[in-house]
Amino acid sequence: MESGVVGIPLHRLRLTRGRLAASLAVSLGLLIACMAIALCIGPELVSPARVLAALSGGDDGSPLFTILFRLRLPRLVLAASVGGALACTGVIFQALLRNPLAEPYILGVSNGCAVGTIAGIMLGVGPFLQPLMAFAGGGIVIIAVLTISRGEYGSRSESMLLGGVMIGAIGAALIFLLLHFLGPQVRSAIQWMLGDLSGAPASIGYGSSALFGLLLVTSLFTGDPLNALAMGDEEAAGLGVNVARAQMWAYIAASFVVSVSVAYCGAIGFIGLVVPHIIRRLIGPDHRALLPLSVVGGGIFLVICDTLARSLMPVLDRSASELPVGAVTALVGAPVFIYLLRRRGG
Repeated sequence: MESGVVGIPLHRLRLTRGRLAASLAVSLGLLIACMAIALCIGPELVSPARVLAALSGGDDGSPLFTILFRLRLPRLVLAASVGGALACTGVIFQALLRNPLAEPYILGVSNGCAVGTIAGIMLGVGPFLQPLMAFAGGGIVIIAVLTISRGEYGSRSESMLLGGVMIGAIGAALIFLLLHFLGPQVRSAIQWMLGDLSGAPASIGYGSSALFGLLLVTSLFTGDPLNALAMGDEEAAGLGVNVARAQMWAYIAASFVVSVSVAYCGAIGFIGLVVPHIIRRLIGPDHRALLPLSVVGGGIFLVICDTLARSLMPVLDRSASELPVGAVTALVGAPVFIYLLRRRGG
């Protein structure tokens, strides 16, 4: 029996708790190493010795301490959490829709959040209520897609996919319409739409670690249902899965995670598409390992991309600001995905 996600046999691999724990330990160690290196990199390079001195010196009012632990580190934690969230939801949508091109934005949630955020900017709701506007926009899309998927056309997965694409197209049209009337604030809105990790306060950055931990723990217990859903509706029902209920709750949970990420960091693409395929080629299609390792892998990917985004432009031009991280993820992710596609022979 084949998985409709990647076209390779989907069977219960010899995955033991020890192997999964070892894989997670290695990947988490790699994530911590990437964050430690990224902490030293920026417009101003900081040696590891100075980082340790700032951490142990206790002078939390020094400029170096502020740069490292009130600007860079919370941003790195946020990047790891958002990257893990987007990669995790990419795995869920690919299993849910049995489509290798499915990612967190294919069902229109991202555009819905963007419409809500831009509307909040136009209304001048302020930074505290703006995420709520994004949640509201994403929630409307969730309700619309679930309503459409109850129709008679095709399977529920097909209806969700087609409905999401159409709702996403409507959202894109509304985005351009709102940008036309936004006026002088259009630049900040476009910057946010391209992905921006610099706007979130340090408290949000450090607090996002709770999202990362929740996703990692939850992913350890949801692999078997996703394996069943990835085989198809009839096969999953034969294994005792309530397909309609499982699809609905998986979609709502994944969409909510995407809404949280988009609300604070903007639309960052390609992570939910590229990272699951990379992890899948490394460890296989078993979601018991694929899901938690994608959480960590997504964090690694976005930490690297965000480090490039905030470091490359100031090196080339000291007066220039950083690059949008969404542009970097696209420039890095698209060639990687093309390479993987070529390796697989199309």
